[in-house]
Amino acid sequence: PYLQWGTTDGITVCFESNRPTVAVVEYGTTANLGNSIVSDEPAKLHHVRIEGLETGTPYFYRVTVHQDGNPEAGVEGMETGILTFQTAADADTAFGFLVVGDTQNNPKVTRSVSDLAWGHRPNFIVHCGDLVGTGSNKREWVHQFFAEAADILCRYSMFPTLGNHEQNAALYYQYFTMPDPEYYYQYSWGNTDFFVVDTNKRIASDTDQVKWLEAALAASKSTWKVVYHHHPAWTSDENDYGDTWKGGSDQGYPPVQKTLVPLYEKYGVDVVFNGHIHVYERTWPIRNGKTVAAGEGVVYITTGGGGGSLENFAPNRTWFSSNKRIGHHFMMVNVNGPEMEISAFDIEGRLFDRTVLHKESAGR
Repeated sequence: PYLQWGTTDGITVCFESNRPTVAVVEYGTTANLGNSIVSDEPAKLHHVRIEGLETGTPYFYRVTVHQDGNPEAGVEGMETGILTFQTAADADTAFGFLVVGDTQNNPKVTRSVSDLAWGHRPNFIVHCGDLVGTGSNKREWVHQFFAEAADILCRYSMFPTLGNHEQNAALYYQYFTMPDPEYYYQYSWGNTDFFVVDTNKRIASDTDQVKWLEAALAASKSTWKVVYHHHPAWTSDENDYGDTWKGGSDQGYPPVQKTLVPLYEKYGVDVVFNGHIHVYERTWPIRNGKTVAAGEGVVYITTGGGGGSLENFAPNRTWFSSNKRIGHHFMMVNVNGPEMEISAFDIEGRLFDRTVLHKESAGR
């Protein structure tokens, strides 16, 4: 199974079988479980929602499937054994989350990231897109992504955004059930609001997505505001936005720079995560096209090192870059009231970048 949409009072347990099954999801605050939900009808892909849970609480669960829903009939069935999850924290509780991007077609790296992330015990997972190399290829989803990340996906909710390699394919929307319209959405964890955007679609002030984003940012009263999408606002990449070995570069995705960056600055976004470029890069805080002091601008982090073929940087240093690295990697972000600790690790678990952001107040 894999988990989605973990909130303070609920979570969605998802799983797929190779033939239609009736499923039972048992859960409880101890390994004795005690509560259960039975699926409505036979299906191959199940999304079972558990509601009425306690905030910030560890739970145990088990999934059992049977071909006809009747375990006593001796029909072949399967069960997962006892697994765990935890509901979202309230605004006064510290938490941490995994950030990864561009896992694509590299099950070996996906497995390494999964194993190392499990060691950090995140509360949930942020994925910046390009989960697979070909979004319409079911084998990649099943055998290269879900199979290799199974150890963390069965314990922590993942909140993904669409990359270009997802191809806006039906399989993405079948496997993930985010709030409508699914390609953009918002959620909260602790004292932080998260805003998820699909930069594969047209980014302009007259689109529904951008109108929604501005209204959502304006309404947010959280201590921290985090946005993530696939394409970078700023990148020192060598050739995605202009061949820097032969000429100039836009140094990022122009529609994001033109339309979204002003919103981030206007409404006090703290950090923007992206993938797409298969490197690691963290900018200085940026405002009005210039680097500024800590706490006065937006920090942009490219974390496209989850498995895709690695890329390179431009030959000359860019004006916004603070730290960069070529190599597969993942990130852990820990939030404790007015502090946000952002750390990046290689796939052998070695820390190679860390920064701590501060707020004057932790009030939501």
